[in-house]
Amino acid sequence: MPLELKQIIDAVNVAALLDEKELTRLSYLAVQGYEADEDSRRDWKQRNKKGMDLAMQVAKPKSRPFEDPANVMYPLISISSIQFSARAYPNLIPGYDIVRAKVIGSDEDGGKANKAQRVETHLNYQLNEEMPEWEEETDRLLTVLPIIGCCFKKTYWSQILKRNVSRYVSPLDLIMHYKAENMETVPRITEKYRLYPNEMVERIRSGRFIDFDYGRPQKPKDDDEAYTATDEYRPHLFLEQHTWFDLDDDGYAEPYIVNIHADTKKIVRIVPRFSRSDIHLNDRLQVERIEAFQHYTKFTFMHSPDGSIYDLGFGSLLAPINDTVNATINQTLDAGTWSNTPTGLITKNISLAAGKHGGPVELQFGKFLPVAYTGDELRKNIIMANEFIPPPSLVTFNLLGFMVEAGQRLSSVGELMQGEQSIHNEPATTSLARIEQGQKVFSAIHKRLWNSFNAEFKKLFILNATYLEDNRYSTILDAPGMQRGIAQSDYDKESCDIIPTASPDDVSRTQELVKAEMLMGLRGQGLNDGEIMKRLIQALHIANPETILQSQPPPPDPKVVLESEKLDLERDKLEFEMMKFGYEMAKIQSETIKNLAQAEAAEIGPQLDQYIAEMNALVKMGTQQRMKRPSAGAQEAMPATEGAPMMAEEAPMGMVENNGGGIS
Repeated sequence: MPLELKQIIDAVNVAALLDEKELTRLSYLAVQGYEADEDSRRDWKQRNKKGMDLAMQVAKPKSRPFEDPANVMYPLISISSIQFSARAYPNLIPGYDIVRAKVIGSDEDGGKANKAQRVETHLNYQLNEEMPEWEEETDRLLTVLPIIGCCFKKTYWSQILKRNVSRYVSPLDLIMHYKAENMETVPRITEKYRLYPNEMVERIRSGRFIDFDYGRPQKPKDDDEAYTATDEYRPHLFLEQHTWFDLDDDGYAEPYIVNIHADTKKIVRIVPRFSRSDIHLNDRLQVERIEAFQHYTKFTFMHSPDGSIYDLGFGSLLAPINDTVNATINQTLDAGTWSNTPTGLITKNISLAAGKHGGPVELQFGKFLPVAYTGDELRKNIIMANEFIPPPSLVTFNLLGFMVEAGQRLSSVGELMQGEQSIHNEPATTSLARIEQGQKVFSAIHKRLWNSFNAEFKKLFILNATYLEDNRYSTILDAPGMQRGIAQSDYDKESCDIIPTASPDDVSRTQELVKAEMLMGLRGQGLNDGEIMKRLIQALHIANPETILQSQPPPPDPKVVLESEKLDLERDKLEFEMMKFGYEMAKIQSETIKNLAQAEAAEIGPQLDQYIAEMNALVKMGTQQRMKRPSAGAQEAMPATEGAPMMAEEAPMGMVENNGGGIS
């Protein structure tokens, strides 16, 4: 009986809703498709198996051209892969801030910018703290990627861990048809994975696997793992296939994830790869299209020329050159061994050892063996091997250098790329130009990887929008009491987008620093100087940059400070002169008052009137001097001094004016 879409979406395990006959039919289709896909990529696997052996320096035993010959392996692929990984890892993961959010569309009230800031903070926390496997798995990926040519990340929500998981998947364990165009349209993707017996029991008892008799694990034909048949903890092989089945019998297949036990070929779990919002209906309420969630992200090193979905790496590109280099080195060493080893022929004319036919004579250091022949007879009857076996060839040695150089050119691994330099006193700009030219190949690879990381982060964005809980989100942001539904509201693909922090164009710190230094030369020209300084500190990769970037008030302009000091000096000088004048006037006025008092006591008549007239004239002169002080505008121009004492002349002049008025 066909299932309904509502049943399928709500079921924990769709396999529990199907009968044994239907499960057997689906298992046959899934396993048959997996075997066909695996067979289509057989040659690709053999090439990369050889390349991986060369990268890991796995030497096969040799018995030619003589017993125990030279078996040296030149690490051409190893050096190339290590150099690539060492450059790509720090550039693609520059620090704690792995992703950044950008606003989509207009944002007049700043609401989208606030959302983007919260999402950016949360996702960076997830990648660094909640998903401890993420950086380690990424490091593994960047180590294997240059050898095989492509790797994969699987991104999903874990019901057990209650968080997102994004782990590395080896291309040898992810099977698609070799000629598939892309991962979005391929009808089958099968991943091989292993579970220990306890892990299987956990899944059966939780209802995520249907109960089945799994027995003891068998060793697959292509399994090279060193597990013994008696190991009770030997893992079982499972196949997880992302495929399409028509379980509702409407003529349109739906996307599912099917888990199959490889030994028994039994389906143990089926779950949908879609939700209600992914179903699109036409006008007649028929399913027109279902958007399947793609859990795998492909990381490409170099696209294959034959159009395969499996890409090209150093394991395939450099394996023929590496084989030639190894053979040339070993031939040179073997020729040197023949040339340096005392080997030769003895004629029948002499017999050096006892016995009828003689025998070998072993020479020892510090000992002389007696023989029955003269030196001339020995020289004529003993022929050394180096007389008819040529020594190491100079042509072979030159060929060795040519092949090594060819391999380095192909892998873009030269002296400058390894931190070495053979041209002494070369200008820095010339060296920088040579490095940039040598990184042209890596620039293209770096951009492909940037696009892959971008796709992986968008998967995490969608998973958070679907599964993230508000309380967990607010706890990480340290903002309790946020409104309900804030997590889904913030993770809105219409408001903001997530991209890697790393630049898709800069593949070295040198390029970052050069650009940052160029920006520093543009400060003070109307640009955002704070952002320019931030870019420089980021390019320097300084720890805890936020402590350096804390906002501080800008220092005062030196010209303004100098003018202010000049005004203060002029003001102090003026106040001193006025104070001096006030003291002199006060002295004159006090003497005048004294004289008036004495005159009033001793004389009367016209002399008293004369003294009063002279005093009034002095008071008038003092008033006129006061009128000559700087105007109000000039005083306002001078810096005000809070709490300044009253000028010395003001009090005496006031007293004189009051007393004078009373006398007159």
